[in-house]
Amino acid sequence: MAGLVLAGSSAAELYTYRDASGARVLTDERPQGVPYETIRSPARTGTATPAPGGGDWSPSQIFVFQGPGGERLVTNQHRQDNGMELIATYGRPTARARCGERARHALATGGGEFADLIHTAATRQGVDPALVQSVIHVESCFDPQAVSRVGAHGLMQLMPATAADLGVTDRFDPAQNIDGGTRYLAAMLDRFGGNLDLALAAYNAGPGAVERHGGVPPFRETQTYIQRIRAQYTGNGRAH
Repeated sequence: MAGLVLAGSSAAELYTYRDASGARVLTDERPQGVPYETIRSPARTGTATPAPGGGDWSPSQIFVFQGPGGERLVTNQHRQDNGMELIATYGRPTARARCGERARHALATGGGEFADLIHTAATRQGVDPALVQSVIHVESCFDPQAVSRVGAHGLMQLMPATAADLGVTDRFDPAQNIDGGTRYLAAMLDRFGGNLDLALAAYNAGPGAVERHGGVPPFRETQTYIQRIRAQYTGNGRAH
């Protein structure tokens, strides 16, 4: 995420959106013509309120730097090489920052401690285990206790209604979560004729959104989600 210079701003209320290149932008001026999210009182809450159209980003940890002329830089990048002084930090480290070595190990070993669960569930559903692994990496960074701001839980980030439909009674249980998430992923692949992009879009935004839009919905979150999983899956030599 690129930072934004806020000259003299108190940064009491910020807005975030993705520009045409997919870069994350922070601004203290309300964006026009693009889906955005509002970050209210980061010093108190460190949370973002999504605008209509949705989004999965929360600021989690924001750093405010000040330059010699009083200009301010608000960013999620802790290290700066431009001589600016760190004057404030909001929130907590992101799940991605915390996952570190655990994720690297999992990616290098077919799922780490969850490898057997991934392989069993994927084989049972006729899904490539590498795809399930890629989904878990993007969804939770292999954290079985992950919780999203909209209430999705566990490794494959199951929502309550989806989990109930799948018969998952404990979304934090890795075996139930991976089994349920893999069954749902397989169902989306079947529903959309094996089209990976549409299946991933349905996993992220819901099959109804895919059908209403006649393809991948025009949501930046969903489009970025597909790109991230494809990048990971391609890295395993599997996507096409």
